[in-house]
Amino acid sequence: MSTMFDRLAQGAGGLSQTDLEQWKQSAGSAPAQQFGQAVTTAIKQVPAEEYYAHTEPGVSGTDPFAALNTGDLSGLAGTILGALAGKGVTAEQVGQQTGVPQIDPGNINPDQMAQVVQWLQQNHPEIFGQVAQQYQQQPDILHSLLGNKALMAAAVALGAKYMNDHYKPGMGITVDKKK
Repeated sequence: MSTMFDRLAQGAGGLSQTDLEQWKQSAGSAPAQQFGQAVTTAIKQVPAEEYYAHTEPGVSGTDPFAALNTGDLSGLAGTILGALAGKGVTAEQVGQQTGVPQIDPGNINPDQMAQVVQWLQQNHPEIFGQVAQQYQQQPDILHSLLGNKALMAAAVALGAKYMNDHYKPGMGITVDKKK
């Protein structure tokens, strides 16, 4: 029996409407800042070589950014560059560090995106959390960006936080903290 994460690994078309509804009710409904923090923590836990294997086209049989349509790839690149600009990092600086000349979100290809996000994971992992907040309702794009391991780790962290906030240990009693 395959899970939503297995179906995500097959590409954007692998998700059912039920999968999307389940995502929206769980991780998609978390407060944006909490979601971003969970993603940042999760991406920091993924070893660089595993993230490389997920993002580098052809390695481990994956090409997650080629699975995105051109508009989604461009939008994701623009969101990443915008978040970096907010930290004072320019596209030119990213290009120098990654070897991707003239990074243009409108013309970025999957190979260039892979180089950018691999560098990002090592140098500015907090950007993943900021970017993930923008795509919180789009698990297919998040999967392309994060991979199964980080996406599952973020979902588990959110679930644990929810349980901690809403249930008394050992009692199974819901605590309404909003009152």
